[in-house]
Amino acid sequence: MATTTAAPPAASSITFDIDTVPDEDRERVESLIPGAGVAHTYVHRNVHGLYDFDLFDVATEERENVLLAGPTGSSKTTAFRAYAAERRLPFALVECHAAMDPGMTVGKSTTLGDGSFGWMDGDMTVVARYGGVILFDEVNMAIPRVMAAFKALISVTRRLTIPENTESIIAGHGAHGHHFETDEDGDDVLVCEGEAQPVLLAAAYNPRYQGTARLNEALLNQFAMPISWGYQRDVEAQLVDSTTLLDQADNMRSLADIRTPVSTNMLMEFERHYRRLGASAAVGFFVEHFDEGTEQGSVQRALDAEIDSIVREIEAATA
Repeated sequence: MATTTAAPPAASSITFDIDTVPDEDRERVESLIPGAGVAHTYVHRNVHGLYDFDLFDVATEERENVLLAGPTGSSKTTAFRAYAAERRLPFALVECHAAMDPGMTVGKSTTLGDGSFGWMDGDMTVVARYGGVILFDEVNMAIPRVMAAFKALISVTRRLTIPENTESIIAGHGAHGHHFETDEDGDDVLVCEGEAQPVLLAAAYNPRYQGTARLNEALLNQFAMPISWGYQRDVEAQLVDSTTLLDQADNMRSLADIRTPVSTNMLMEFERHYRRLGASAAVGFFVEHFDEGTEQGSVQRALDAEIDSIVREIEAATA
């Protein structure tokens, strides 16, 4: 369980050297580094008494994978994007779904800028090649055969094989390459050249999504840092001005007949809509998130009963 009360962050040793990236790929790699604003607006959490980004640093240094499990809108994706922004690392998001194709994620053969026909890396491959953060988002929505294509990448070998381009990448070593040497037993041993750039491999999922597959034990075993990442009052209190609105969200989440997730994003949107469009529109858009037949009536009545208090608190914070 994560909260916002944590030890002060430690000084990070994670650095990314853009100068190691070849000139032809440098502009693209730089474009994958999220803007600083993502990190500035992110609300940090305590995970087992430690600062969240400190844990991500350790995972990066120790070549361990991180898995976040939590409901929709709980900032799972934002956590990794903000980490990449703060550490100035390239970031690649792999959106998992039943129709995803490993080939499109890894890259494709296409017409290049000079008119020739050749291979073009996907964003995930660029980050695997040169270093950064790769997030497999909603990983339980991917069909098993697709994740099997990335098994070696998230394993201890951290290897991504690209048959279409007849190459094999060792994560973070793309600027230096690697070769095989024969050991004293006559076996071929992979030897990486040069110093690796930092790589964090991560996944996130919502266990409550309908139509998703349960993560198999072999896949789960690849993640040394599994973390529950739910809605948290102390996090939301730094993002939402109305205490009464937060109280209503907590109440809705506790009700068995409200199955629609009441996400942090929805609460932030409510306040933004109130400030720009007024109370009626804010309530209306919020209620529309819920099932018309079984949920909207209860949500509407709850908000109507407290809207005066909610408005006063938003106005007080705005003044």
